[in-house]
Amino acid sequence: MYAYVKMRGEGVNEEYDFLGGEPEEEWWSDFKDLVNWNGQGLCVRARAGEWSLYLTPISSGRRDSRGRPRHFMVALDGACGDPEVTEVALPLVGVWLEEVVGAAASARLSQAFSAAFPDDAVRRLRGRHQPEHQRERSHRFEAAVRHLEVARYSQPGERPNTVPDVWSGVLGDSDDRQVFLDRVAWLLAGRHEGVAITGDLVYESDVREEFARYGPLRRLREAWPGAALTLLVRAGERPAPAPPPTPTPVTSSAEGEVGQGKVTAPPETAGHYRSPDRQITERFLRRMAWSCAALTVLLVAVVVLIVTVTV
Repeated sequence: MYAYVKMRGEGVNEEYDFLGGEPEEEWWSDFKDLVNWNGQGLCVRARAGEWSLYLTPISSGRRDSRGRPRHFMVALDGACGDPEVTEVALPLVGVWLEEVVGAAASARLSQAFSAAFPDDAVRRLRGRHQPEHQRERSHRFEAAVRHLEVARYSQPGERPNTVPDVWSGVLGDSDDRQVFLDRVAWLLAGRHEGVAITGDLVYESDVREEFARYGPLRRLREAWPGAALTLLVRAGERPAPAPPPTPTPVTSSAEGEVGQGKVTAPPETAGHYRSPDRQITERFLRRMAWSCAALTVLLVAVVVLIVTVTV
């Protein structure tokens, strides 16, 4: 199994980067319409005897120079059925579901990763992918897992036929979270190909009617035909979209000044309406005409004066 850890630096302009090596691809970006990766999310995929996992966030308890929290992200890759599945991956997912999604009072994840990846190690490993950096990252990840002191995950029995290929539960329900974890265990054991997602951008109403209406779920079904799809989603109905803001109307004063506020009734001249913009334009043209006339008179006067003095 390969384990990767990601974190942002302390500086204002420093972005998130992997510490001591990174996965071959950021495959989890394929699920960005279902999971807000800047918030809370977990995705597992299993296919052709291999599995991948990505989860965020794990709190570090630290902030950058602007006061923004700095979190850990974890990516795992492995072969289905390997011992690390029950010893590392599933215990990690179980604690994350309990503490991050379930908002448990404990903070084992935060303490374990903060102790294993202090700031000096983060500064040394950010963006560094040399073999010595990879070895240090692996050792520190193993230390974080040992610090968790969680029991080996007990594999559930054979997947019963009564469990649907498409299953969804609610993020806030502890029983649903346990079913989700068991279905993740089936995927990582290689008993089924499929995807498991905690989709904080998805609501209960989105998963009804066989994914027919919500586009991202329909596309997920099309991308994984016949696979086991497991979803933990937000409870209830998707909120109605907020109406677009009403633009503030533009008004004009008698002096030609333009401002924002209440619209006054436009004046009517010769039986037809002139818009405020047209009124402003007409006033501008009149003032330009008077200015040109005054300038012409001034130039004529100067010429006359010069001729008089010369003669």
